[in-house]
Amino acid sequence: MKKLLIITALISISFAGYSQLKHNSKKPMDPATLPIADSLKGTVITATMEYSLIYPTTKRKIQVFVPKQYDGKRPACLVVGLDGNLFGAITVIDNLIRAGEMPVTIGIFLDPGVSYHPDGSVARYNRSNEFDKTDRVFATFLEQEVIPFVKQMSTPDGREIKISDDPNDRAITGASSSGIAAFTVAWERPDLFRRVYSSVGTFVAMRGGNEYPAIIRKSEPKPLRIYLQDGANDTWNHIFGDWWEYNQLMESALNYAGYEVMNRWDKGTHSIKYGTIAYPDAMRWLWRGWPQKVECGTTMNEMITSTIDPDSPWEEIIMLEEGPSVIVPPSISDFIARSRPPKSVKNSIHTTLPLPDGSAYVSTVDGDIWFYDSKTKIWSQMYTVENGGPQMAIYPDHKLLVTSEKNSDWLISYLIKPDGTLYGGQRFYWLHNTSNHSQHPTGNMVFDTDGNLYVATYMGIQICDQNGRVRAILSLPSGPVDRLYFDGDQIFIESGGRFYTRKLHTTAHNSWDDPIEVKSQGQG
Repeated sequence: MKKLLIITALISISFAGYSQLKHNSKKPMDPATLPIADSLKGTVITATMEYSLIYPTTKRKIQVFVPKQYDGKRPACLVVGLDGNLFGAITVIDNLIRAGEMPVTIGIFLDPGVSYHPDGSVARYNRSNEFDKTDRVFATFLEQEVIPFVKQMSTPDGREIKISDDPNDRAITGASSSGIAAFTVAWERPDLFRRVYSSVGTFVAMRGGNEYPAIIRKSEPKPLRIYLQDGANDTWNHIFGDWWEYNQLMESALNYAGYEVMNRWDKGTHSIKYGTIAYPDAMRWLWRGWPQKVECGTTMNEMITSTIDPDSPWEEIIMLEEGPSVIVPPSISDFIARSRPPKSVKNSIHTTLPLPDGSAYVSTVDGDIWFYDSKTKIWSQMYTVENGGPQMAIYPDHKLLVTSEKNSDWLISYLIKPDGTLYGGQRFYWLHNTSNHSQHPTGNMVFDTDGNLYVATYMGIQICDQNGRVRAILSLPSGPVDRLYFDGDQIFIESGGRFYTRKLHTTAHNSWDDPIEVKSQGQG
């Protein structure tokens, strides 16, 4: 009898535990999802966007939600919903605004583009092309085409659409491919959006999304607040990978890098069902404390924390002033007049590395590397780099020379003999996503006194350790870094014709500085 009582007790405990853990047990209805009386509803304007320069031939449906609380005088906050009105978003936003849980917010809900043949049949679906890419093209599309298109509208009662330009006043949302797109837009352009909701996001190997966890860990934190939702039974694909696994990797990386990140994990599948359940709380969390600014967090990446000065953010400067030789490097024209290079070199110089004794390495647009010896006054061709036009940098002890390859993520490291001859070249330094952005190929490079290499790239300044691995990425919200200059602990960069500077916790070592010994970082 005692045994029977024990077994019965265990069964009771087991079923009690099961009922507590049972997934998707009935939940109370969130008041933000309840229908709204017509007299209290905001206005929804429906339009078709039939023209785009960025995505030629595409057409798409757009719904614009304008709450009753919007007076048409002051710019409203903005929520952009990708894939249209997912999650019952319009009803939720309307309810949250009336409840004072969100600021007065205009919603833009847009479908992905579709291209049609003249006969009306579909020629091309553009969803993956727009949403899965990990570049800033779709953000530019929102900035330059979608938002201006909406700003031309007005409500039936005559209220003009005015949207705040402050990124702190803007959120973006999506699911699956549009979930990763929402993140990408804010990641690439935190000067446009600061708040992100991604449900069952496609952070897998479709168009580079699988690299995000690594890039996030290496990048200087950006002012973003991110809410992730996914389920343990999300899609697994033999080709692209495991959605659930990558969403967890994203959350781990964001936590490591110091972001405000919230997750809602469940046992759902690849659908918007549970993303819809999470949506009201996600919006409350994303907008909590508004208008308080979303700030940058503190990363646990020691390369970043040992490099940047937290009290010295990027500052834009009107123009680079003449003066310090590192800001305006030794004159190429003076060097050419003094050294008298061969005609084939003179007419095709790409990069020069002047050395302290007046010698120099010179690369040409065709990829030839020449050495000018100031003692012998002799020009010698050292090497030819495939794909042409290499950028160059010289290691602080002047015993290694690094060059770039066009259309490649690799940098080549050469040893230098006492007479300047290069030998033993290897593809040694590997960069993130430089070959994927031909409009912004790898820019110039410079070492610091610790032997770390700083490279101007599309996604920012990539900092490599002595063993050729990117360990930190310093980026700008305004765009790719085209060129960089280093003077002492002050770094200057050019980005799209604009110039910025900040102070670092490290010191530059330019090619014209005297050679120094560098403490080895070992095998790593």
